[in-house]
Amino acid sequence: MIIARQVADGEGYTLPLLQNKWAYPYILAIGPTLILPVALSIKLLGFSVAAARIPMVLYIAATTVVSYLFVQKITDRRTAQWSTALLLSLSTFINTGKPVMGEIPGFFFLLLGLFLLLKKERSHKRDIVIGLCFGLSVLTKLTFGLIYPAIGVAWFVAAFRREKTEMLSLTLIGCVAALVFAPWRLLEMTSFTGLSKDFAFLFSGEEGEGFQLLGGNLNLLLRPQYLYFGVMLLLGTVGLWLKSGKFSRSVWLIIVTLIAGFTLYFLSSFGWYRHLLPAHLLLIPFATTAVLIALPRSLATVLLLFFLCGQGYWQWDHRGSSRSTASAEAAEYVTENMQDADLIVQIASIYVRLDRNPHWLFLTNPILTSRLPEELVTFTDELQCHGLIRGKRKRDEDVLTIGKRYVVIPPPEDCS
Repeated sequence: MIIARQVADGEGYTLPLLQNKWAYPYILAIGPTLILPVALSIKLLGFSVAAARIPMVLYIAATTVVSYLFVQKITDRRTAQWSTALLLSLSTFINTGKPVMGEIPGFFFLLLGLFLLLKKERSHKRDIVIGLCFGLSVLTKLTFGLIYPAIGVAWFVAAFRREKTEMLSLTLIGCVAALVFAPWRLLEMTSFTGLSKDFAFLFSGEEGEGFQLLGGNLNLLLRPQYLYFGVMLLLGTVGLWLKSGKFSRSVWLIIVTLIAGFTLYFLSSFGWYRHLLPAHLLLIPFATTAVLIALPRSLATVLLLFFLCGQGYWQWDHRGSSRSTASAEAAEYVTENMQDADLIVQIASIYVRLDRNPHWLFLTNPILTSRLPEELVTFTDELQCHGLIRGKRKRDEDVLTIGKRYVVIPPPEDCS
């Protein structure tokens, strides 16, 4: 939202960090297909969280429509209806889709490409459009770069089976997908490089630590949402087996590879469910298929209704999102009481709600800041004398608390 507001205000595609502006920051791992629609909404309606989320709601709606059409194409209308109901009641689909994040928009472009790839009779024009969709999914959210090895798996199987037409088609799709993302990546590199270091962090938390969850934090997987994913993975695997050979082999192989890739990515990282979300979304049609085919009609209906009710309750009870108004309350306090105070705001959800004020500067959280180019986050002597707004810690005493969760750390005493 911060960068989208910068674009809407005519400040360019930049991330403000202290007294610097970082153009085309790679640290976002998202691209203009997400930022620009949000910027347009902010430009037309003025900044608010609601205005920023309007394009996200549209992405949710578009993804739902494409998902229905995709499932109906590979199965039937009944399965598509159940699958869509499971999709819309899934908390992580809605509550990851609402914020200005890239998982759902990226999944929209991915699913649109898979839907177009289902058609047996393809042309060079269609392959280019499919490649464009896959490339836009990566441009929208960098983690969807897993589509490249997935296309590679499908290509090698086609090569093994000596299907030259399919090989050429997949080659064109893969090349177009790469060419869509490459210019943006080069543009990001014109300011600062460091994406490889960021990947090391994403896949291990700290460089060299290896697989976090597989390395001993397996208790996390016993949480209800991860156990439920395990059920979906089991049912989805059965459904994929039942549907193998029933639609495009390339689509089937790409889906299987993506599910495996996103699951391994989740296991290698922090244990955030949104890293697992694309795999879950891809599994839903096949989990539904397994239930409807393997079980008697009445029993299948009962089980799917159980899933729907469980998901619906989880979403209704806000277990997949927060009802906290702490950031809004903190921003309101700063606006009303600290107009002339020199502050460095280290909470993005507070800073984005603040009006433009030369006294207020933004800095990312300490973990993220440690991975950014030093030139952008180094404190000058002047900045050493700014107050700091950050998250509240257990040892914080005798400091101003705002929004119940944040504190204002005053400048050092030797600052005049």
